[in-house]
Amino acid sequence: MVQRVMQRRQQRAGVRGSAGFVLVGLLLTACINGVWFAQADAVASAAAEHPPERAVAATSATVNQRNDSSAVLTFRAILRDENRDQLLQPDEPLTIELEVKNDGLVEAKGVEVIIGGTGALTGQLPPVIVIGDVAPGEIKRATMTKPISGVKEPLQGELWLSLRSRSPLSQEPAPKKFTVMVKPGHGDESQAPADVEQVPKPSASFKQPKAVVIAIGVGNFRDAQVSPSKFAAHDAEVMASYLQTIAGLPADRVRLLLNGHALKQDLVETFEEWLPRRVDPATVVYVYFSGRALVDGASGAVSLVPHDGSLTSGGRVYPVRRLQELLARLPIQRAILMFDASLEHVSGADPATGAAPVWEIGGVDAGAKMMWMIGNSGLQEAHAFERGRHGLFTYHLLRGLQGPADLDRDGTVVAGELCAFARGEVARAAGEQFGSGQESICLPYPGQGAMVRIHPMARGHNPKPVVPVKKEASGPGEVPAASPTGVGPGQ
Repeated sequence: MVQRVMQRRQQRAGVRGSAGFVLVGLLLTACINGVWFAQADAVASAAAEHPPERAVAATSATVNQRNDSSAVLTFRAILRDENRDQLLQPDEPLTIELEVKNDGLVEAKGVEVIIGGTGALTGQLPPVIVIGDVAPGEIKRATMTKPISGVKEPLQGELWLSLRSRSPLSQEPAPKKFTVMVKPGHGDESQAPADVEQVPKPSASFKQPKAVVIAIGVGNFRDAQVSPSKFAAHDAEVMASYLQTIAGLPADRVRLLLNGHALKQDLVETFEEWLPRRVDPATVVYVYFSGRALVDGASGAVSLVPHDGSLTSGGRVYPVRRLQELLARLPIQRAILMFDASLEHVSGADPATGAAPVWEIGGVDAGAKMMWMIGNSGLQEAHAFERGRHGLFTYHLLRGLQGPADLDRDGTVVAGELCAFARGEVARAAGEQFGSGQESICLPYPGQGAMVRIHPMARGHNPKPVVPVKKEASGPGEVPAASPTGVGPGQ
């Protein structure tokens, strides 16, 4: 009995050491948006393929790898669909990203990843992705992109990825399994989305001549290992136009950084040199970012990825905390920050055990001068709204700024209302259109009386009949009146 228990423990240890990215019970509709990780089925199948005797040998080989003449390979795999809605549409490209590491002391020759699974899927994919020779301590990456075409009916199938080498391996890495759904269309296409390209007309009552706008959109990257972020540059361009027009600003108080003009040095110069020269105690700073962000696997700290950023180097990203500390030191009236970013761990972190994103938000009382509108608070791809031609969160921010976010219908859209409106619309649309959640957050939270939440953002226009509610109380300790579920600045 004791022997069987020890064998099972050794078997689990051997499988766990080789599993790479493993998340439990993932289906496509429950995956990280558009990024599918290998399922826990890989562990079960690996256990079935490795009986206790072999698992003991594999574990022993891993422990004694420094004295072994065999290569020690581990690998991880990520699947992405182009529009990040978790459902493959006809002719939409499916991308497989691979990372193979050799932890042994000898070179692994002729390393390949074998693709298997349901015929309807694998019939359109190459059977093998060549990695090549992997030297001791080396990490090699490979990417394969292929459109899935000719699918007329909804299809659910599996993809299996396994590793092989011409060199002896001290332990075979467990295969990765994915459940993938192919769906011909989104469903009801009869109702066209609202036109958010039309910038709202300026209003004399909302002019803020001392405001400053910084809009950053990074949709492509110098490092080919960093996945593109669809609509990011366009999102930033349109948001900058909205904020400049609404506030009535001259062009020299707006800084727009797009793609190749959004290098890390551009962010440093903009935030730390250009911005401080343009602020005083009456200035409202608007910062918008669309693109990708990295999360530290140990601390959860979030950093923005510029055009020249890297998934592996902490020196090539811009920490959110650095921005926060800068804004806290500046003599400004308040700052409104809007982030529509896809979040992932720094390369090498285990998504199953790595830290969740930690937004370094200071000041949650009435004296707080920063309002954070975070479109995607978790480790996942931010949804892209294809029909609206924007990121999902950005689309609803723009729509809210056109007036519908005036949830109490008093003629003014305030910051708390705008974020609450976008947050609710994103949650609804993510469930209805994409079959998975995307949680947005608004900080400071409602009910904390922060003055920044009642900062006016745009002229109101909400034709929907709603129960009137009060704006948030501005005094410390005051609680705003209750609002109907899903509406009002208190949500």
